Amino acid sequence: MIEELTPQILMPTLFLVIVVVPILALLSSVVLLHRYRRAVARAMDATSGFRDSPTAHEAGSTPQPVDALLPERSGSSTAADLSGRALSGPWRNGLRYLIAGLAFALVLALSAQRVYPSGLGFPGFLVGVWIYLWPAFLVLAMIAPGNWRLWALCILGYCAGYALLGLWAGTVLNLPEYRFGAVVVPARSTVTPEAMIRLWLAVNGVPTLLMTLCLNRWIRAVAPLVLALLTSAVVGTLTIYLTLFSKQGVKAAVAVVEKLDIHIYWLLAGIFLVSLLGCGALGWVLARWIARSYRRGRLSEQSLLLDAVWLLFTGIYTMWLVLGGVAWVTVGPLAFVAFKLTWLLAASLSMRPPPQPVGLTFLRVFSLGRRSEALLEKLAKHWRHVGNIQLITGPDLATSTVQPHQFLDFLAGKLGQHFVGDHSSLVRSLAERDRGADPDGRFRINNFFCHADSWKVVLPHLVKDGNSVVMDLRSFDIDNDGCVHELHHLVSEVPFPRCLLVVDADTNTAFLDEILAGALASLQPRSPNYGRSLEELGRLTLGPGPAGIRNLVRRLADTTNGG
Repeated sequence: MIEELTPQILMPTLFLVIVVVPILALLSSVVLLHRYRRAVARAMDATSGFRDSPTAHEAGSTPQPVDALLPERSGSSTAADLSGRALSGPWRNGLRYLIAGLAFALVLALSAQRVYPSGLGFPGFLVGVWIYLWPAFLVLAMIAPGNWRLWALCILGYCAGYALLGLWAGTVLNLPEYRFGAVVVPARSTVTPEAMIRLWLAVNGVPTLLMTLCLNRWIRAVAPLVLALLTSAVVGTLTIYLTLFSKQGVKAAVAVVEKLDIHIYWLLAGIFLVSLLGCGALGWVLARWIARSYRRGRLSEQSLLLDAVWLLFTGIYTMWLVLGGVAWVTVGPLAFVAFKLTWLLAASLSMRPPPQPVGLTFLRVFSLGRRSEALLEKLAKHWRHVGNIQLITGPDLATSTVQPHQFLDFLAGKLGQHFVGDHSSLVRSLAERDRGADPDGRFRINNFFCHADSWKVVLPHLVKDGNSVVMDLRSFDIDNDGCVHELHHLVSEVPFPRCLLVVDADTNTAFLDEILAGALASLQPRSPNYGRSLEELGRLTLGPGPAGIRNLVRRLADTTNGG
């Protein structure tokens, strides 16, 4: 029986939630994303009898034709301004999170000074701030571009800062001189290298491991939603069970058992089942609310992910503070609120929307798989600071570009309503594109779900509307019929200065040149490329590492003023 809620009860309960829920979320996300990817692939392979002209019923219910929804391409910033904003955008955003993370760390460090008075004074306080600032460094690595060398240097810098603060704290003699007869033990410090390492691992070790496992890049598109759902179910169930084993709860349970004449185990099992289902339903409501907020532009998928990171660390930090008393459980939420408010303040002071958002249509060889996904992720880190990206969803990008409401509709068996299968669904999909910036200043990726007989109809509307078109033709060869169709359409309908073809050593350039030359030779006078040379069609051999991505961004910026 639980007489009262004590730190000895609350601390292991928090630890159980913080450890079990992310692991369950990891397993659930892997399984659900696998099923989602298979569902998308099956629907893509299916046909729908699509026609690019409305039936009488569709024409009567559709207020305007497709082309009316596609605004004319307008001017934008200079290429230099655009590339500068795109390349610096992730770092400016990362700086905001570092500042917000500092506010978060200050609240927790001040509280830790009260719960664990060390006598180390200001140096000890700074050690606490540095420990609690660790999530900000992890977040910076998630949102800013860079290779392993850069992040290794960042981690070494963090460790060096921690070591220097430890050396400073070690100069504070927080243990006074001790005399026992003729024996004199001089004043000394409790700070040792081993103690510093053990302290850091105790505070940051578990959440860092959980974040690495449960919010990795392969599942992070859906992990925050799954975490929200499972956290509601598990926390709600545990809360009910803690209440059940209180003095009043036990009395009520005994009364029910005597009244119904059943074994206590049946009552406990029934309460567990009802609690899990009820709290799981509340979790579903929470997930739906998150999805609605996303659709209305109140939050972004990045803010969802980063909030999940910070809440994970907040839970562990709160668990250790609870040893000072149950009331300290409020410090974690207070620190998180300080983090959010500071970020909003930093964003309001520093964030400026681009003069003219520039859209980008991303085409690729579907068979590239992970390579295409990696390129989109690296390119999007930059481009989403200057405009949105639109693409046709395929099995290669299905799990990385899924949006919260799309994933929940899949869980509800309604994924089919996102596919373009007729004229009205095409109009709806085009009209539902998000063109504005999210609260974090980044633009969205608009993904189109297409059947085997509808993607060719969607393609013209995407390249017509996009300010620029990039086509990933790495590993392109004669068996990529879809890319051949896209190349013919680009040559026929999209001005060469607006296009950029990305190739590598595995691209069959001879076949590519043959396709382009044939398409150019068959152009009609109405084509924007009639009379132009293929030399005007941009082509880039993608270089390795961040330098290659920066070069790609600069070349794409040059295409925004082409026409």
